[in-house]
Amino acid sequence: MSNPIFERLKHLYIYLIVWIIIAVIQAILITFATELPVYVAIIDSNVFNVIYAILAVIIWFPVRYSNPDGKLSFRIVITYLIVGVLIITGWLYSCYMILRVILVNNEAYFVFLNDSFTARLATGILYYGVTLLIYHLFIYGKELEAKKLSEANLNLLVKESELNVLRSQLNPHFLFNSLNSISSLTISDPNAAREMIIKLSEFLRYALKHGEREKTRLAEEIKNIDLYLQIEKIRFGDKLVFLKEISEQCEEGLIPNMILQPLFENAVKYGVYESTEPITITMKCEAVPNGMQINISNNFDPKQVSRKGAGIGLKNVRNRLMLIYGSDDLIQVDKSDGVFNVKLLIPQN
Repeated sequence: MSNPIFERLKHLYIYLIVWIIIAVIQAILITFATELPVYVAIIDSNVFNVIYAILAVIIWFPVRYSNPDGKLSFRIVITYLIVGVLIITGWLYSCYMILRVILVNNEAYFVFLNDSFTARLATGILYYGVTLLIYHLFIYGKELEAKKLSEANLNLLVKESELNVLRSQLNPHFLFNSLNSISSLTISDPNAAREMIIKLSEFLRYALKHGEREKTRLAEEIKNIDLYLQIEKIRFGDKLVFLKEISEQCEEGLIPNMILQPLFENAVKYGVYESTEPITITMKCEAVPNGMQINISNNFDPKQVSRKGAGIGLKNVRNRLMLIYGSDDLIQVDKSDGVFNVKLLIPQN
């Protein structure tokens, strides 16, 4: 960790301005408290404050390397006392020697200099204490900033691991269903099975290509959905109908990759699969303030006894949206009048 005075140019400017102000105040006090000439007061003030300003820079090194975490202990206090004695003694001695050379013939000044020794010593102790306090505050601030950064990185790693777990639950689920379908088609319709394998490989290629990206354009995600439904259409034929109404603004919007696939999978599993009549899956997307709203709906046969599921698809979509956007109200599910509807709100800012 570098000296905070030189860490930024702004810090250096502030440091110099503070010492200039202190030197001016001290020169004014000497002028009004004694009968010494103004130039003598200016020389005295500049020598004492310039020398200490230089020593204050040096103090950083014993503070930083003897106490890197900013915590006080008996050993650290003893170290500070020893450093303080050396710094203040060296400061007073060097200032006296320099002033004796500059004001060699001014006896009145040296009488004042000797009489003000106690005040100079107290000033040195005050300077040293304030310097230690400022350095400690800086170290504490840096440690706090590093801790927050570490926590943020840890939270990010946890978030990414949770998202990866959710993705690992989604893709094998679909793959399992597809392989079962291919297995059945190899007996009843080998050509359809071959076509389904080709489509499935394209789908998996997309999933692997975008698996590490958190978000993708909605237009790309729709292409993937089209591919998925083509795979399912091989199995269900005209029983599966897909309609979509997507605005141009929505096509360029960003959406978590593979977030829609489990919703369409649910529509197929609990709508198309369970019904003897054609099932229409409809997707609509429109721009709303600060985001886009996606509606995915399908009709279903309320007379059919639906198979019970674990609800992994909807649960994972909800969890992924919560992890990515930090809100748990971005998905709404409604099932009424023979229509199952899922509404997603995807923030864009």
